[in-house]
Parts: sequence; C-alpha cells; structure tokens
Amino acid sequence: MIKAELESVNDYFNAMPYKSEIGDNWLPITEAGDDCDSYATAKYNRLVAMGWPKSSLRLATCWCENNLGYHAVLLADLDGVTWVLDNRSAQLRHPEDTGYKWHKLQIAGSREWELA
Repeated sequence: MIKAELESVNDYFNAMPYKSEIGDNWLPITEAGDDCDSYATAKYNRLVAMGWPKSSLRLATCWCENNLGYHAVLLADLDGVTWVLDNRSAQLRHPEDTGYKWHKLQIAGSREWELA
C-alpha cells in the first residue's frame, strides 16, 4: 500500500464525468458518470480489489460550501495519515485541509456509520 496507489485511483475516477442525481444510490460510477457518492464507492471498491484492507478505508459525508452542499468522499488511512479522495480535487488532502464540516463516517471495516 503506497500513496501513489491512492493518487492513481483518485485520478482515474475523477476523469469520469460528474452527473447530478436526485437522491443517493451509492453505486460505483460508470463511464457515463455519476455523482459524488458513486465516485467514493468506486474508489473504495477499486482499492479493496487492489488489496487495501477494508479497515483502512471509510466512506464519509460532509457539508461544504458554507453548509449549503452535501458531499461524499472516501477516506484512506496510510501509515497513520488520513487522506481524502475527493472528486472535487485532483490532490489528496488531509481532512482538516478540505474546509468540509464532517457529518457521518463509515466505521472502518463495517457497513455501520457514526456521526463525526
């Protein structure tokens, strides 16, 4: 597990078109595009397929744009550092550097969620 793998997965899926949807389906993005929860889900699935342990990956939701926009991303823990894989950013960032107000976090390795 290396940071370059996170960057590669983030870049690959971020190149797909964004498409707004009403409601959330949490299905992986396709070549036709989809919304933020689909980007996050696809990145999660790809990293797990590459051998990343589920215990190092968490889906997360947050408020952005002065609490007007609701958003989903993937958090990946690597060597004690958490990275945000975000379809709004080509760069991996630390959660505190995003400006997002975190709402819910998936409990790593499970399907359960907790409030941030």
